[in-house]
Amino acid sequence: MPRPLELLIASAQRREPCALVTLVGIHGPAPRRIGAQMAVSASGEVAGAFSGGCLDAAVIEEAQRALVERISRRIRYGADSLYVDIVLPCGSGLDLQFDGALPIVTIDAIAHALAQRERFDLRWRDPTQPPDCLAPTADTASRHDVRIPHLPPLRLVLAGAGDTLLAMCRQARAADIDVVALSPDRALHAPLQAIGVPLHVLQAQHALPPLSFDAYTAAVTLFHDHDWELPFLQQALTSNACLVGAMGSPRTQALRLEQLQARGVPAAALTRLRSPLGLLPRARDPQELAVSILAEAMQTYRERCYPEPAHRA
Repeated sequence: MPRPLELLIASAQRREPCALVTLVGIHGPAPRRIGAQMAVSASGEVAGAFSGGCLDAAVIEEAQRALVERISRRIRYGADSLYVDIVLPCGSGLDLQFDGALPIVTIDAIAHALAQRERFDLRWRDPTQPPDCLAPTADTASRHDVRIPHLPPLRLVLAGAGDTLLAMCRQARAADIDVVALSPDRALHAPLQAIGVPLHVLQAQHALPPLSFDAYTAAVTLFHDHDWELPFLQQALTSNACLVGAMGSPRTQALRLEQLQARGVPAAALTRLRSPLGLLPRARDPQELAVSILAEAMQTYRERCYPEPAHRA
C-alpha cells in the first residue's frame, strides 16, 4: 500500500486527480501526530488514516467532495465541530486541511524531496489555498501561516548473514521501513527479493558498494563473524546516520572498538557505536533480536529526527 504522498505523486503521473488531507491542528488527545496525512484519488484509492475507523469514512467522503469541487478548505472534527454527528471517542478536536487540487509544481517539488530524502515543509498561507512546498529554511512564516515539516522516513542499512539478517529485514518490511541489505550470503537473495529488500553481495571483507547514510538512516551490523563488519562500521561512524549499532557481547564490543581505533576512526566517532544493541536484554532468538533492534532504531529515529508537535492547542 502506498504512503499518502506516494499516492499523490503516482496519481499525478497518470494524470488522475488526487486529494491530500493533512492534520494541522489537535485539541486534546489524538491517535495521530500533527502532519499525519491521507490521500484519496479520483478512482477511490486511499492511503493513510486518522483513526481506527470512527472518522476516516467521513474524511474520505469530504476529500472526494474537495476533488470534485477542486477546492481547499479546513474542517474541525470532534470537539467544537459543526459536524455534531461525528464524535471522536478520545474527545479531541482535529483540524484537517483538505486540498482537492494541488498545483503540479508543488507535487513535483514533493516528489523531488522524497526521492532525494530531503526534509521539506508544506505551508498554508490560507485554508482556502493549497500549500507551497518549501525548503525548511526558506521564507519567514507569518503568525497566520500553518507550516508542517516532513522528514524522510526511517531507513535501515543492514550488514549481516543468515537467519538474523533475514529476520531483521522481514520485521522492518512488515513495519513499512525501507531496507538495504549487505551480505556475503548469496542464498539470501531470493527470500530478500520476495519482500522487496535489495541485496548487495559482499565479495570480500573490504569491498563495500557505495553507501549513503543520511541523518534518517540506522546502520546496523548483524555478523557473528565480526571481521566482516569493520569497513562498514568505519564508514557509518563518520557519517550522519542517526544510529550506528552492532550485534555482540560487551567483550566483542571492546575488541571491536580497539580494531576501529587502529583503523583511524576518531575517538569521538567511536562513542556513537551502540553495542550490545536492542531494547530487550540478552535477546538470542533471531526473531526476538530483530524486534529488539528494530525497536531501538525506531526509538532513536523518533527522539533525534521527529519534529516537535506544532500548531497544537
